[in-house]
Amino acid sequence: MSERSYAHVLLNPIAGSRKRRKQQAAVSDRLRESGITCEVTVSEHPGHLMEVASELAIRGCETIIVGGGDGTINEVINGIAGTETVLGILPLGTANDFATNMGIEDVDSAYNIIKKRRTKKIDLIRVNNDRFFGSTACLGFDAEVAAFARRRWLNPFWMHVLGGVWKFFSYKSKMVELRFNGQKSFGDIFLVAFGNVRSYARGMVINPEAVFDDGFLDICVVGQMPRWSVLSVFPSVYKGTHVTHERISQYRAEAVFAQSADPMHLYADGDFMATTPVRLEVAPKYLKVIVGFEDEAPEFEAPGNIR
Repeated sequence: MSERSYAHVLLNPIAGSRKRRKQQAAVSDRLRESGITCEVTVSEHPGHLMEVASELAIRGCETIIVGGGDGTINEVINGIAGTETVLGILPLGTANDFATNMGIEDVDSAYNIIKKRRTKKIDLIRVNNDRFFGSTACLGFDAEVAAFARRRWLNPFWMHVLGGVWKFFSYKSKMVELRFNGQKSFGDIFLVAFGNVRSYARGMVINPEAVFDDGFLDICVVGQMPRWSVLSVFPSVYKGTHVTHERISQYRAEAVFAQSADPMHLYADGDFMATTPVRLEVAPKYLKVIVGFEDEAPEFEAPGNIR
């Protein structure tokens, strides 16, 4: 950005930890130090930032900077998808996986990245021609944990931990059918993760070969397995090596249709997106993002079995 650059900042006042919320108070000053004049809007209710972002994009706002986590970013993405407005990110949430996948590791480095303003067009995933997400959406176990975590008895991190433990013992595999690339995948699943990026849920590399601008959606299907198997596989998800397990399959498609014997909720970035049946379709190069990469995203080496 130039010394006279302007951006509109959108903040979620309840995102992240207490430390993160204190960092929000310094956003205007830190951006000003980076040569960026800004106006700040603080979210007042769910969906508010999507409305504000949409209005700003219609008015031709060049840059919107989001201060929050994956859920806040998702809300803004749904306001500016398909427009010329550029998205900048300050990772101030509990989970900042989208920021990490864009090469933004922490808040301090984010200010410098925004100042340099290296932009990249990335794909988005359209859900039922209605909503978008840029990272990962899930059916099954992880979606039920996300739904549990939204009850907000504790802070988001501990709600996800509590939900994970509770659902680990109470979750029952679901019958799901997936249609893509002229084929069908049908059976009981533990979870299905639809990924535009590699990682989600605080660093779990669920789709290690996903690329956010290749025009494809990566699909990780974790079939029904005993609880002890889930425990044994779980640590390998952080390295992306879980894909070699016999009950785990990976696919890649431009679009996928999912339906289930009983209604299932699709969650992305901790937020509800839709109820089955659902159609997910890649919208190529549909969002402009300020990224931390000098050129291309770094490669991730992991065993692959994509079909």
